[in-house]
Amino acid sequence: MTTASVVGLVSRGISCLSPCLTDLSVRVLILLIEHVYDVRAWRSGRLTVWPGNRRLAELTGKNERSIRRALSLLEANHWIVRRYSATNRRSDGNAGIDLRPLAARLHDLRQAAAFLEQKIVAAREEAKAERDDLACLETAKQALLGENSEHKESGVEDASVHLKSYKLNPGSTNLVQDRASQATLGQRSKPAISDIDVDSEILFLMVQASPTLQKQLTAAELCDLVGPAPAAASIQAVVSAVRWTLSNQIKLRPSAWQFALAKHGWAALAAVMVAVDRQGVRDPASYLYAMLKSARLRDTVRHNLRAVEQQESGHA
Repeated sequence: MTTASVVGLVSRGISCLSPCLTDLSVRVLILLIEHVYDVRAWRSGRLTVWPGNRRLAELTGKNERSIRRALSLLEANHWIVRRYSATNRRSDGNAGIDLRPLAARLHDLRQAAAFLEQKIVAAREEAKAERDDLACLETAKQALLGENSEHKESGVEDASVHLKSYKLNPGSTNLVQDRASQATLGQRSKPAISDIDVDSEILFLMVQASPTLQKQLTAAELCDLVGPAPAAASIQAVVSAVRWTLSNQIKLRPSAWQFALAKHGWAALAAVMVAVDRQGVRDPASYLYAMLKSARLRDTVRHNLRAVEQQESGHA
């Protein structure tokens, strides 16, 4: 194990183990790791480093108050231990910043990094499959258009095609109209969120980026949701949190929401959290309504969730 390999594991896997860490906290932890100059230290356990808050502030371009908050967050999540001398200094005697808690979690970091790599590969394969499907649909459409152009009739006959169909076979048309007239508002199909297949990538980004969602979930649910196979109860907790946010903070028309849910699935749920968490949004309902009209909402919410995550870490 080398310092460079530990930095790589932290960069790839720490967001999965501690989704509440800010980007600055991760940068500070990497700087602390880079202060371990002896390769043998990772085997011997002599992992105390001594950079001061001022030095860390200079390296990150932040102020010392931000560094203290970042260190507190790392310590609260069991990645470091700050040790002080009798004079309340970290540079005397056995004082310093102890990285042994990090060393004890290297196996967990390896597993998290491997899990995220699998998710990236799966997302790429899914995107490729979507592109292939779109290409097949476009090819079929072009073939159909070519076939129709070969059998094209005159303009007068084309204009009367629908009327001819009604006259030749009025029963089918009347049947549809009769069923439509008999249907009531309560009988119209409205897709339930629980009936929609879970988009694991969007779910992971929602949990990782949205502070509003994180506040409504328990610590156990958060840990479960960033794992490889979230439980149905944890997923339902996310659904309930989105439903509560939609009804209490946005007030979107039910008809518009049902249409968006049927069209976009989990991307519509993620758009709700983007609307309430994105900085600079004065009217979440209008912002959400505009997002839901996007034909590529999944790509839109992925971009926006990453922007929300960056703004929480101070980089938006």
